[in-house]
Amino acid sequence: LGLLFRLAPVALGAGLKECDNGVECISVTPKSAEFTFDCHKVDGGGDASGIPVLFLHGFPEWSGMYIPLMKYLKEQGGLTSFACNQRGYSPTASPENVEEYDYNILKADVLDIAAELGYEQFHLVAHDHGAVLGWTVAQESDRVVSFTSLSIPHPDVFSDALYGPNADRSQQMASQYFDMFTRDNSASIKGNFWYMSLGLTSSRWKEYDDKYSDYGPSDFQRALWWYNGAQSAGKMAGPPAFTVTELTKEGQYSMAFLRGVFGMPDEEVVDGIEQTNKVGMIDVPTLFVCGKNDPAILCDNEYSYNTENYVSKDYLHLVVDCEHDLTSCGGDEQEKVNRMVWQRIRTA
Repeated sequence: LGLLFRLAPVALGAGLKECDNGVECISVTPKSAEFTFDCHKVDGGGDASGIPVLFLHGFPEWSGMYIPLMKYLKEQGGLTSFACNQRGYSPTASPENVEEYDYNILKADVLDIAAELGYEQFHLVAHDHGAVLGWTVAQESDRVVSFTSLSIPHPDVFSDALYGPNADRSQQMASQYFDMFTRDNSASIKGNFWYMSLGLTSSRWKEYDDKYSDYGPSDFQRALWWYNGAQSAGKMAGPPAFTVTELTKEGQYSMAFLRGVFGMPDEEVVDGIEQTNKVGMIDVPTLFVCGKNDPAILCDNEYSYNTENYVSKDYLHLVVDCEHDLTSCGGDEQEKVNRMVWQRIRTA
């Protein structure tokens, strides 16, 4: 498999930090889009025929989370890699309407960025919401050579665990925040609750310099709209809402607290939301990495192992002693994750 290079119009990534020690910061403006994305790049310095790696971050995360792994892939195989702050995260790629975060649009962003960088083909590594999107990109584009999902099982498997006759009750309870994220003005309701608890504590302050220090609830709302976008495209189900009493009785104290703060959702979503647009079979070599201590995605539960049945090519599965962020496990567990990501790419 070859790689087509062409000159892409890029500039320094506006306001990004960590732009030294082998990491470049660039801005990418796809010809097919009206937005500019801020990206981190690690140049592998290897053979020009090598296929690059594109990383997709999750919620609420930023491209800088991948820098250690990008450097690792350079050390192991001379791989060039890119990680961009996606729609709703790059300040110059943050439209103001929820309709502009539909997953079909987000998928087009990924392919448009790759095209602007000159990549006919690429390996895809993604985490959290980026991984939900990554499964979709991997299924629908023949440009993806291999796919690695960090933390997220196949969306059809995950959706079946959230809604329907075969649902996993513990996963439904752990995902009660879905209906709280997708409400109108979700970042600012209840005294800016989500902005104060997630927006201010995200790694954005490490990602950008002081010129973007005015990041407020309306900015964080764009990140939350990824949840609306996944459901509007029918790619992800939503769980039924449980009461405070039900959640407390089964030991879901954090979700019980949140239900107490936000109350029950509107009638049209109280019984859950069905996945209406299945992702389907993945026809590229795939790796699924699960943190068995993840409190949000219970990916070591039995339902999650059904992911293997949705991959037609070589499938690898790794369970590690980590929580949700599989780029910051530390120690031997992080080495296991990094090594398996490299193995997936190397053997694709």
